[in-house]
Amino acid sequence: MITFLSGGTGTPKLIQGFRTILSDENLSVIVNTADDIWLSGIYISPDVDTILYLFSDLLDKNKFWGIENDTFNTLKMLHLLGFPSWFNLGDQDLAINLFRTRMIQKGASQENIVKTLSNLLNIKSTIIPCTNNHIETRIITEKKGDIHFQEFWVKYKAKVNIKQVYIKNLESAEIPESVRSTIEKSELIIIGPSNPVTSIGPIIQIREIAELLKEHKDKTIAISPLIGNKPVSGPTEMLMKAEGLESTPMGIAEIYKDYCSCLIIDNKDSDMINQIQNKTGLKVLSEEILFKNTQDASRLAYSILNWRGHHDKYV
Repeated sequence: MITFLSGGTGTPKLIQGFRTILSDENLSVIVNTADDIWLSGIYISPDVDTILYLFSDLLDKNKFWGIENDTFNTLKMLHLLGFPSWFNLGDQDLAINLFRTRMIQKGASQENIVKTLSNLLNIKSTIIPCTNNHIETRIITEKKGDIHFQEFWVKYKAKVNIKQVYIKNLESAEIPESVRSTIEKSELIIIGPSNPVTSIGPIIQIREIAELLKEHKDKTIAISPLIGNKPVSGPTEMLMKAEGLESTPMGIAEIYKDYCSCLIIDNKDSDMINQIQNKTGLKVLSEEILFKNTQDASRLAYSILNWRGHHDKYV
């Protein structure tokens, strides 16, 4: 089994490549839930839903969020009625989140909610939220104060100055038991090319997950979300700088060095291989990490499977 640590954009694109060469039964995903938010009485779990929609073939692959060909009539009416409408939820997407909210009200855990949705959507892979507790990424800004990450990214479109990033309720986060068993049983663990601060960061900062990854770092590989000092997508650069981190592949290596034994960086950054290896002790490989299409993601998937000789077993 191959397990991914995933946020909502970069890693799902890589998983899309793996799905062209492996069956879904061989894939499991531990998903960030710190992007989750209560909005207008509805509990929304964006990264989890992106993964659910990916494996159920419902995902809008042009936007890489939401459901393909969804309509937004409910959102338009909510706007008319004065409810917050800055977070784009399509009508079918809303139905999923209403279902989730109702299950929460009945006392279901996040793990059971995702498992139930996976079964209803005929998903064959294993999808697990990183914790059953509600945690959320908060951004302290100069003018807007302490805001949820979704407000920072969606409502204000990252056009605010960041003073600090923190994960609310992180100290109380407990992992589903299936997280432990999945990591222990996996033959390969992939820290995907999602944002290291707000997508992967909340996962690896959960104490039990951090300990598990350290125990199994020899079978864990990470993929940089940066080319040079620029992110492939999203606000990675500004978030890393706000955290005092170097927005380069070296900065990524410093974040992940305790949790993996190998880092993949872009071919354009291959001149940094020796420097990163000497400073962090990681094995460093260079590949084309920009996915222009599924074929690009598949090519990188083949390269990752070749690492430590997994190619012949799965392909």
